[in-house]
Amino acid sequence: MSRRKTRAPRPARRPSRPARRFRRWWTLPLVGLVILGFVLLRVWPRPRRAEPPAPPAQRLGAEAAFRLGITLSREGRHLAAAGCFATVARQAPGSWIAQQSYAGALFNGAQEVRLHLGKSEPVTRSSVERVGLVRASMLEARRADSLATTAQQRAVMAYQRGQTLDAYGLVSDAIVAFRSAAALDPSSAVIVRGVREAERRIASGGAR
Repeated sequence: MSRRKTRAPRPARRPSRPARRFRRWWTLPLVGLVILGFVLLRVWPRPRRAEPPAPPAQRLGAEAAFRLGITLSREGRHLAAAGCFATVARQAPGSWIAQQSYAGALFNGAQEVRLHLGKSEPVTRSSVERVGLVRASMLEARRADSLATTAQQRAVMAYQRGQTLDAYGLVSDAIVAFRSAAALDPSSAVIVRGVREAERRIASGGAR
């Protein structure tokens, strides 16, 4: 009998692995772009923030701003006038007339009205804003009072204080301020008239 030759068992073939593909080619340019962007952000000059244009009054000198403020006040545009007088007060911090005008314009601005759809309405947006203007007016009036150098100037400030109190129904306190103003400047017809008007309202129970 012929014998078959026994062959050694062949080792099992391992499954062939597909050839490794080259790593994704686009990662290198992407990394480069990221690095370039970072460098540009650090080196490239940043654009300056656009600042809103300054109000016209701030670009004027003290005399021109004061004249414009007087004109606006006569037209009844008191809040706009307050901006002019604020400019004057900044440029001439020791000026009593600038500080007094600024205080008066703030107070008048709190009462300012405009005609809208046939009706008068406040220029300010809310009662909170009006109270804020009156408070600012009182603070500026106090500064103006500290700058006053004559009896007439102190009389004006006392009279303005009386007007503020009178506008908020504090007639008894207002008449004290009016009388103080009259004592400082008895020749002022405006102050004398204010005292008489306040005394008339006190006598009639506060009615206007």
